[in-house]
Amino acid sequence: MKTNKALLMLEGQTILQIIINQLASYFNEILIISNTPEKYLHFKLPVYRDIFLNQGPLAGIHSGLKHMSNPYGFFVACDMPFFSPELALELLSDLTEYQAVVPQKGKYLQPLHAAYRKDCLPQIERVLQEQERPKIISFYELINIKYLDFTQRPAREWDQVFFNVNTPEDYELAKRMKMERFALGSQKRTGC
Repeated sequence: MKTNKALLMLEGQTILQIIINQLASYFNEILIISNTPEKYLHFKLPVYRDIFLNQGPLAGIHSGLKHMSNPYGFFVACDMPFFSPELALELLSDLTEYQAVVPQKGKYLQPLHAAYRKDCLPQIERVLQEQERPKIISFYELINIKYLDFTQRPAREWDQVFFNVNTPEDYELAKRMKMERFALGSQKRTGC
């Protein structure tokens, strides 16, 4: 989009602030991973840079795992304003048995709305050292992973939950979706 997607405004708040507000109700530790930390200081949260520079989103997951104090973490992209904190908790609950739990809808994985254990670090570091700009999924075959298939789940607006803002058209759609959600919420609160 040639702009910082995390700082795009939706209904008077940045996408990142919307995400933080939702996470704060469920999680006691929230980290921001960015190689431009100065842009996020006003959020009053710890901001960490990638340790492996110029290696893409997998380096962000690596940095998050490295810096978090908990053994388990939920990771969400900064451009997913409609993610589900409830689903995040469900994904985290399976980390007692698996090193990662990743939503899957058909052939599409959601590695940036997924839960990872800290003990994935050696496998992630191996991939980051051996490959140039590896895909996030590059380490999946090296760990004990669970794919949560959403084609088998009860009907819900999964396309909205996993929606991310990649283009100006996506941004316009996100604004409409946010307004519709607000209107629907207002109707429910007033009993309409």
